[in-house]
Amino acid sequence: MKTINQSYILLMALGMLVSCSELEDNDHYGNSETTISNNELKIVDMTSQQYIDSRSDLSSMNSLFASQGIYKELDEKGQLSTMLVVTNDHFRQPEEKVEFVTRSHVSDISISPANLEDGTRLMMWHGKYVNVSIDAIGQEGNIVDHILFNNGAVKEVIKTKSGYIYVISDMIETPTSLYDYINDLPDDYSIFREMVLASGGKEFDRANSKAIGINDQGNTVYDSVFIYRNTFFEAVNFDMNSESLTATMLLPSNKVINEALEDAHQRLAEWEMERSDSIMKDWILKSSFFNKKYAPTEIQTTEQQDLKSIFSTQWRTNVQQVDTSDPMELSNGVVYKVTKLHLPNNLLMYRLKDYFYYYENCTDEQKAAYFKAVNLNFKECATEVAAWTPLAGVWPYHENRIIRFDKPSEIADADGFQLDFTPIKLNADGTVKPYLFPPGAYRFAMGSVQNQGLDIVAIIFAEGQEIARSRAITWGTTTEFHYDRGTTLSNTHPEGYDATYVREVGGNSKAANYDTDGGQMIDELVIPDVKGDGSPVQIVMRLSCATWAGKTNVKIHHWCLRPTINNY
Repeated sequence: MKTINQSYILLMALGMLVSCSELEDNDHYGNSETTISNNELKIVDMTSQQYIDSRSDLSSMNSLFASQGIYKELDEKGQLSTMLVVTNDHFRQPEEKVEFVTRSHVSDISISPANLEDGTRLMMWHGKYVNVSIDAIGQEGNIVDHILFNNGAVKEVIKTKSGYIYVISDMIETPTSLYDYINDLPDDYSIFREMVLASGGKEFDRANSKAIGINDQGNTVYDSVFIYRNTFFEAVNFDMNSESLTATMLLPSNKVINEALEDAHQRLAEWEMERSDSIMKDWILKSSFFNKKYAPTEIQTTEQQDLKSIFSTQWRTNVQQVDTSDPMELSNGVVYKVTKLHLPNNLLMYRLKDYFYYYENCTDEQKAAYFKAVNLNFKECATEVAAWTPLAGVWPYHENRIIRFDKPSEIADADGFQLDFTPIKLNADGTVKPYLFPPGAYRFAMGSVQNQGLDIVAIIFAEGQEIARSRAITWGTTTEFHYDRGTTLSNTHPEGYDATYVREVGGNSKAANYDTDGGQMIDELVIPDVKGDGSPVQIVMRLSCATWAGKTNVKIHHWCLRPTINNY
């Protein structure tokens, strides 16, 4: 059985329709009522085939068109066309892909110079676009040497009875598509290549595969055609096979990726945190594709600027380093090579959230150091809502366990209270240690218990210096600060959690209340680079209340620092 493996099937008809709608040329498909007032345009009373055949200096191109059946196909179509030709001294006989090369010089669209614009894309018979470039002089009406079809500069323009002929300086070189470029990447780029290809796959194309017989088992045998499909990219309307795509791809080599991962792990080690390589590589993949063609000055800047990839990941153009001197032009996009890749802090730290009830895991010395209380008596750590999950077997059980402090009997309401708390994490062996926070911007949220009626001011210290202060916030009757419901913030759930999906699948009406950041205390808390070397620091969270206002206790649930987009 003969098997034909094709990486993609081009939708020629659709491409032609798109091109027509974009160009709005009066000469399309048989309407030749156009007026060209340009002395560089030659008008002849013969068809394009007759004109090419009449010129001995176009004989090589004439023979190529004839041998590949171009003239016969034009006659059968009976419509106007645009043909790109070169004189014999610029002709290069194709050694392979002869049909592909030949058909790259013919279009079903008859387009005059007056209707060409810089950036026009002309769909050719080989199913790909030719890009039109016009310099400033060309835009003033001068054609010769100022209009280019891909790599070929226009030398002559002839209007015939069947369309237009452009004599150009070089045969059309068709850049490869984005998919073909990725598929052919050398081994120096194998990590990126395999990440992209592994996200899609080859599928049998029954509609375009010819049945050639029946095998011994009674199954139809096909002269098989396969297409590459990538639903991962298609889900965001990004078909890297499509010639109608106009994309930018940022290409990191194996060396660049490995250096970025090594740097990320070094930072994580300093922060005493962990992050899997799969998450970091997923970010690299999702951050490398954009659905517009960026100029070099847009993709690499000195001023802070963020671009959003097709997957809405953040790419900061003054932090990431890209070689803009040698972009690779493709048939449906442009590629820039990444020279240095920085995995952002807000990727390495999705969120930092922990609990006040770790008090019960502290030694007496740690309690005194990490929970410095004024006008507060520790009462208990207690579970007020039993562990629950909105989707059993998928998301872990989560309890609402609080720490409770009571008002000492000997103090007045007006004395208020204060708690200087050093955020701590729970080790696997049940011991605790302080968090180390990298410099950068965070959103600070907390959870308490509803209906406490206390006005809380949060003050944050780093190395003994106040770095942020909240307004007085009432832990009152709303559920905003109730445990970790967090009813007013967006982007507040654990990584990968979709409350809407969980509610629909699990039938749990409380799905949105699961393990959120809590209520916002400070919208942007900036931890400074205290030591000047980017190293992390401990912080202290002071919770201050000016009056007890008749209350007798305070119950505190959790704290949460979520890196913002500015923590890059």
